[in-house]
Amino acid sequence: MPQAKPYRRLNKFELHQLIGEGAMGVVWKAYDTILRRYVALKLLGSTFVKTPEMRERFLREARAAGALQHPNIVTVYDLGEAEGQLFIAMELVEGTDLSDLIAARDPLALERKLDIVIEVLQGLSYAHDRGVIHRDIKPSNVRVASDGRVKIMDFGIARLQSADATGSGSIIGTPTYMAPEQITNGAITPATDVFAVGCLLYELLTYEKPFEGESVHGVLYQVLTTDPRPLRTVAPSIPASLERVVIRAMAKAPQDRYETAKQMRATLVGIRAALSGAGETTTQRISLGTLSDAVLSLVRPISLRARMLVLGALGTMAVVLAYTSLRSPAAPPPPGQATAAPLVGPSEGVAPAAPPAGALPAVAALRDSVLAVRGRAERAGAQKNTVPSWAIAETMLASADQAVRAGEQTRATSMYGGAVDQYRKAGREAVVLRSEAEQLISRANTAVRALGARPEAARAVNALARADSLLKAGDFTLAKLAASDAEQTAIGLGVAPPSPQPAEPRAALDVLLQDLGRAVASERIANLKALYPTMTARDVASWRTFFRGAERLSAKFTAEQLTVRGDSASASVSGIYAFVPRGGGTQREDRPRFAMRFKKTATGWRIASVREAR
Repeated sequence: MPQAKPYRRLNKFELHQLIGEGAMGVVWKAYDTILRRYVALKLLGSTFVKTPEMRERFLREARAAGALQHPNIVTVYDLGEAEGQLFIAMELVEGTDLSDLIAARDPLALERKLDIVIEVLQGLSYAHDRGVIHRDIKPSNVRVASDGRVKIMDFGIARLQSADATGSGSIIGTPTYMAPEQITNGAITPATDVFAVGCLLYELLTYEKPFEGESVHGVLYQVLTTDPRPLRTVAPSIPASLERVVIRAMAKAPQDRYETAKQMRATLVGIRAALSGAGETTTQRISLGTLSDAVLSLVRPISLRARMLVLGALGTMAVVLAYTSLRSPAAPPPPGQATAAPLVGPSEGVAPAAPPAGALPAVAALRDSVLAVRGRAERAGAQKNTVPSWAIAETMLASADQAVRAGEQTRATSMYGGAVDQYRKAGREAVVLRSEAEQLISRANTAVRALGARPEAARAVNALARADSLLKAGDFTLAKLAASDAEQTAIGLGVAPPSPQPAEPRAALDVLLQDLGRAVASERIANLKALYPTMTARDVASWRTFFRGAERLSAKFTAEQLTVRGDSASASVSGIYAFVPRGGGTQREDRPRFAMRFKKTATGWRIASVREAR
């Protein structure tokens, strides 16, 4: 039998399929033979590594992007250089670029379009809070995954496309989405990304670009001097409030735009909530003959569990309607089916416990279920952390109560069913926020501890204490910001926090050894201590001696003969050190072997001991 042609290899990656090509280089679907997973492997062109300074700039920018861990941002797994080729290994997201959906004029509902942009702004808010600006937001850098999630791609890459990198002095970017200050070499701020999101939203709503010309210079001139066609002349059905959002986001002067991506997202969430509350505006008399149509119209848009709630409520409603049509006295509720006491009492920002006057018993019971779910979401932190679904759910609950007062029982049932879904989603979002805050605090704690007791560590220690206090108070969003402040302070002082580790021990130890390679390459003892907390003074002295004699150092470690027993592990580890002697000479390679022991801690696996093998 003929043998299959082997895949081309680059370091530990098998290059399987070319999936993209652009000015920065090419992107491959590649297989990581160590971690045994597919990745998107971006190979940077030689243009970006002309000098050691440019190489260092690439690594610095890529590391900044790699520090971003958010559901709406493509995760950077690894970066480095192999065979003279710089690479970035990223999360492989199966799905469709937003540019393809726009080109196909996909008939997306307005609500779905807003959901996409809200998720983009959510990812940008996270990045901006950490001092990272994307600089090249455009539809082709936004991917809609197969499961509906939205992911921003190429964080940190656009900054490499500056005149410094090309040496040509020309503007490189995507002219249609470039803010005026990018064209005129002004200050780049979060408002720069807000402008690009405004352009993206305009195009998503109209399927037309806001700025078009016969040449690049023609487009740039339009961006600087003219306004796009009014949104509602292109798409008349767009609400006026949404047109105002786009106009403000695309203002020529940065100070006239939304101050932050978070502020723009909050405005869109409000508009999205209002759209969700829109429904029937006329009062209809409900009869048994139209009940089947009502069932179909109510249960299609909501989840299975909510459908069951709605169908149960409609079943009870049918009995009530039958009695009403026969003008019989109202029957008492069956034993065990008395209306449950609401779990949420009246207070500021909380829905009233009593149902509106005129609510049928089944509708009132459904509302009690909504309030019970609402109470659980509130206790999880949804209201305090203003998660997006909370605002939508609150609007739907208010709309349902209004429908009851207007006698629109069918619409009220639909809104209550939708509110159940949204409150449950809000509870899940709050749980995710809490988990993210806990992970960030744990990671920042490791980095801050590695700083030791030096005076300049005080700010990081105080920020970490504030993060822990905010977490206990249930303010997860601010806790994340405080933990990030602590971590960034530690990074600024030379400590690189350990990467998040997967649950499976082998994969987690592979990540630990990758971090060890980066720590050695950083030539910083603090980074080594973050991974190897029990380092002795003799170990520290030995490493310092080694660092003094080497420059342009890189390191890689691979575990062999790994044995895991509960929270302990041991392995034979092979290392490769590549460096140039500091006194001059050609590049050298050392290939030491070590016997390492590892210990699982509350913050992940760490090195417990290292012994050089003979």
